[in-house]
Amino acid sequence: MTWRLFSLLCILGAERYAETEITCDDDTDSGAVSDASLLQMNLKLNSLPPACRIWQHTYILNAPCEHFGLGQAAGFLVSGASRSGSRFLSRLFQGLGMNVSDHSDSARGADGAVSWVHGLHRSSCTVPSWQSPRFFSKAFLLLRDPLKQIPSRARSIRSTEDFDWLEFARCAADFGPTTATADTADTADMADDRLRLALKHYVLQNSFVEKYAEKSFWLEDLDAHHPATLDIIHAICEEFGSSHAHCNDVKLRKLSGALPIHSEPGVKWPQLASIDRPFAAMAQILTRRHGKDVAVDDQLPEMAWGFDCDFHNDLWSCALPPEAGSLLDRSFSLQDMIRSKDTALCAKKLPPLNGSMVLSVSVARTGSETLSQMLAESSGLHLHDHQCNAHTLLEHGAGHVIVSLRHPVSRIVSGMQWHTHVYNMTLAIGAFLNSSSSKLSIAGATGAHNEQSERSDRGQFSHGAYDLQHKVFSFDDFNHSYVDALRNTSDPNHRIALDVQYRPYSNNIFIPVVDFYMKGITNEELKRLSFVCTCTLKEDMDRVSNELNLNLDTEILTHESVSSSDDPEVQLQWLSQRNIDWIREIYAADEAFYLQHCSHCESIANQAA
Repeated sequence: MTWRLFSLLCILGAERYAETEITCDDDTDSGAVSDASLLQMNLKLNSLPPACRIWQHTYILNAPCEHFGLGQAAGFLVSGASRSGSRFLSRLFQGLGMNVSDHSDSARGADGAVSWVHGLHRSSCTVPSWQSPRFFSKAFLLLRDPLKQIPSRARSIRSTEDFDWLEFARCAADFGPTTATADTADTADMADDRLRLALKHYVLQNSFVEKYAEKSFWLEDLDAHHPATLDIIHAICEEFGSSHAHCNDVKLRKLSGALPIHSEPGVKWPQLASIDRPFAAMAQILTRRHGKDVAVDDQLPEMAWGFDCDFHNDLWSCALPPEAGSLLDRSFSLQDMIRSKDTALCAKKLPPLNGSMVLSVSVARTGSETLSQMLAESSGLHLHDHQCNAHTLLEHGAGHVIVSLRHPVSRIVSGMQWHTHVYNMTLAIGAFLNSSSSKLSIAGATGAHNEQSERSDRGQFSHGAYDLQHKVFSFDDFNHSYVDALRNTSDPNHRIALDVQYRPYSNNIFIPVVDFYMKGITNEELKRLSFVCTCTLKEDMDRVSNELNLNLDTEILTHESVSSSDDPEVQLQWLSQRNIDWIREIYAADEAFYLQHCSHCESIANQAA
């Protein structure tokens, strides 16, 4: 409880705290509270629910938590991280005829305020703005694209404000140790430190305000005239505006289209992750939690674990859970990989499915593209998404799902063969581009390569993971060195290998069948599955086509390797025996499931060898 609020309690009187005697010092105008009363009030507050601690650090009325200001609470507060457009938004409300202030104004507006400095309150912090004992009745969270807000905040410690924002923000939130100050020189290290501080500010401030805000909206959505965001602004105007307010949709659209932020330089997620990976992951979680996408190439695997915030030593603190913080330091785990490859990414992109559609799960390097093309003629939908499992497809309306199976070692070797093939093709096209003088030929060759890469196995590596991996693992020794790094925690590249492997749509040859593609399947859903084997794909699809009356063209074959990845001798050209044994141990459930349905493939492979 703050000294200021204790003083207000003296002014308000003891009727709200009838069972607590409040002793005020009558010799001062401030209504000071005696030590005995402080103890009594602390005991009183300790009896409130833990969630009330959040409200005690706000300027928002909360009667159940007995959090009152002076007089009748009124008006609204929009808050969030600084440099999120608070001044623009306050001017927008003013343009609608509302009496609204921001933190740089001399007094609180009668209708409300847009102010980041009033988003998180601590008794020992001096607010560098107007102060009002009258609380707000509602709060909203204002967000801005973190790749724009963070560098905007980092460009200067003081920026355009007449106070040190960092000093004030650190008074109530845990930023950890830092050497940056308002007078720090602009060296490269200090530039990174400033980005780190701005990144932490984004997470800490927004994560706190979201705890008590009724709704959130994005600054960019105002400029884009996003209907849901305009509805929020319109509702605020209608509820809190005085008789002078004009909550006119036409005027609102005109005002919201004048956002002056388009030319500001941004930053990229890999840069933020290199500066402070845990807070970059938390910023990504916040971004997605409030309805915005993070590009698949940029998503950090730690996102799947969420993050936790609470008060520690009266400072608002946020951190990844321990299991996320140590994700890249422990042994490779199917469970960790599966958790980071969220099927929600698939579900979000699925079109409406009717109960008669027959689809397939895209188990990488099992003929999944062939199946997708076969079934596209029947269903009208070409679905080739490695993050869709059978349960997700059935749950979203598919009538029947086909699962293709292959030995896990064969799948991984086949993926390595394909990866090397694509890399060599890229080198060849690069050489052609450097030597060719025909722009038309260049465009045609590049387009053809991109189309083939996309069609053949989308997401074998996401671009971000591909770039990350290419910096460390050469393709000459990729087969051994990458799996070595995955397997061995003492390998110097173990963290990088896990980072690559755990990212969405990356190295899908390692996604297991039993623990991922069959995850969540019920006994009833099992009746709506068909299993086919890569070694007899055409024959098996002929059978399925007849059983389901699909009339499929089973002559389609999109890819065939020069050397079979099912051949044990070929496998040893790509993997050491130690790594083969490790893969079989890790994927024992997949191997058993494969043998249950495709044991005949083993004899075919032995005959071929």
